[in-house]
Amino acid sequence: MRLKKKSLRIVTAIMLSLISVFTLSCDKQPVGPVEPDPLPPPPPGKYLNLTEFRALYTGSGDMTIPAGTKKIRGVVISNSANEAVGNYRLQDEAGGGLYLYSVPGSPVYSQGTVLEIDAEGVGVFTVWNGDLELKSVPQSRVLPLAGTFTAVPRTATIAEIITNRDTWASSLVKIANVTSITQASSNSTGITYDITDATGTLSMFVRTVSGITINTAGTTVTGYVSIYNTTTQIGIRSATDIQ
Repeated sequence: MRLKKKSLRIVTAIMLSLISVFTLSCDKQPVGPVEPDPLPPPPPGKYLNLTEFRALYTGSGDMTIPAGTKKIRGVVISNSANEAVGNYRLQDEAGGGLYLYSVPGSPVYSQGTVLEIDAEGVGVFTVWNGDLELKSVPQSRVLPLAGTFTAVPRTATIAEIITNRDTWASSLVKIANVTSITQASSNSTGITYDITDATGTLSMFVRTVSGITINTAGTTVTGYVSIYNTTTQIGIRSATDIQ
């Protein structure tokens, strides 16, 4: 009888231990990175979309953003390792793009971060090597928001990208029928490639520090439009932008 009672106590203890372990394992948080929650669309009229914001530029020298200009917001679509320090490309839900040069001392904004920018009265539009840029916005007026949203690339030929580069600058495009990717030149900073389809050729500059390996056999390239003087370029974020 004593042996039966002792055995019963042992079985009970084992069962309680198993229940405890199961309960603790159910309470554990997921292991690994957690994706940001989707950001809800902004209330109508809260922000100026990026196409409207860019249209404020008069096209003559540096221009301070007028008083009374609404805030803007966009998701970072560039990889900071493949851009000069402080340079970011943003895109909004409507497909407009913006080239942002953050002030010295600003944090590094990672790809996928949504930034709310209040540039009125302080931000400055300037044309930097042919590309319209927003600069001089104090760090306190560049607010990272919780959550993110997906910037959708527009599918286009190279000829269409070149024709629309001033409108599509700093927004994502997808070239679906690439016929060749060839190295054109290199320097101490990185390598320039020529991307060609049936309609034309544009440049792609890849910084050495980015660590991006280029698949020259790829036939689809996704990236953001940029301008360097008279040259139309595409900037990629990772090796997976070439398929």
